[in-house]
Amino acid sequence: MPNLKYTIPALVLLSASCATSENNNTNQANNVSVASPNINGSIISESFEDGGWNAPGARGFTPGLKADLPKNFMFNQHQGEHSFVLEDKIVRAGKYSGKLVWHHKKPAAYNGDKNKIDNVDRKAMFHGFKTKKVMGAEAWYGFSIYFPSEGTATEQNPWLFFQIHGSADKRLKEHSRNPPFSITMDEQGLKGNWKWDPDEKSLTRKGKGTEYYRIPGAKETYLDRWVDFVVHVKVDYSEAKTGIIELWVDGKKVLNKHNIQFGYNDDKGIYPSWGMYFNGDLSVMKNDHYLYLDEVKMTDAEGAGYEDVAPGLSAK
Repeated sequence: MPNLKYTIPALVLLSASCATSENNNTNQANNVSVASPNINGSIISESFEDGGWNAPGARGFTPGLKADLPKNFMFNQHQGEHSFVLEDKIVRAGKYSGKLVWHHKKPAAYNGDKNKIDNVDRKAMFHGFKTKKVMGAEAWYGFSIYFPSEGTATEQNPWLFFQIHGSADKRLKEHSRNPPFSITMDEQGLKGNWKWDPDEKSLTRKGKGTEYYRIPGAKETYLDRWVDFVVHVKVDYSEAKTGIIELWVDGKKVLNKHNIQFGYNDDKGIYPSWGMYFNGDLSVMKNDHYLYLDEVKMTDAEGAGYEDVAPGLSAK
């Protein structure tokens, strides 16, 4: 593998409207103009070893934010002040991991309108940086998650824990769309889908096409232990179909798709998210939820590969 530098990309300054505020409501958070720094060939690594996290687009509730740390995430979306806890006992590597927490009772009680469940009410997530380009963009993501059986084992509502986003084109007044790639835990185990749309302006939130996949293994085999993930994607939404999606779980390749359509026709690059995002009817949920996140890495460096981002393998 090439000798890649572990550096943080140059960041675009935020406007004053992005200043962190614990009582920032959901609508404000969704409408704020966030800087879009690119990975720009770096390898960015976050394992919470400095006792917290930082991001140029920090907004809303920001538990664990330490403004003097390197900005290793682009922005956060946290249900409330409870949504991040620094963990020192259940860790994948080093001294710490991040514990992300979501409360099921009155989920709208923290952000914005307490009578309406908004987007952030459904989340305890961190979002990573964008690739510099869209068509032909190639990115690698590595991370490790500990899924506790407490609550999770009997939960009926599927919960998404990793996704890759497209970036809606503001110049076209394009609405946000479903993520072009996701991994979700449901009652059976792990599953996901990928999407594409070659149109300059997507007319639907779902894009032009969707393919589904399921990862081998029953749900209980992924609980109460660290599960390592590596994702490799290449964007090509055109009929040329040179797109790539590869997924490894615990070092075993479980998805190997080449010569496919993948991604949306956007001006700005794709970017990843880690944590919890609960779709659907939240009233059926009977448990609070939490997971542990560690060994987060991302890169779009030319020549990068599995060893550069895989938990437990890449350089610190």
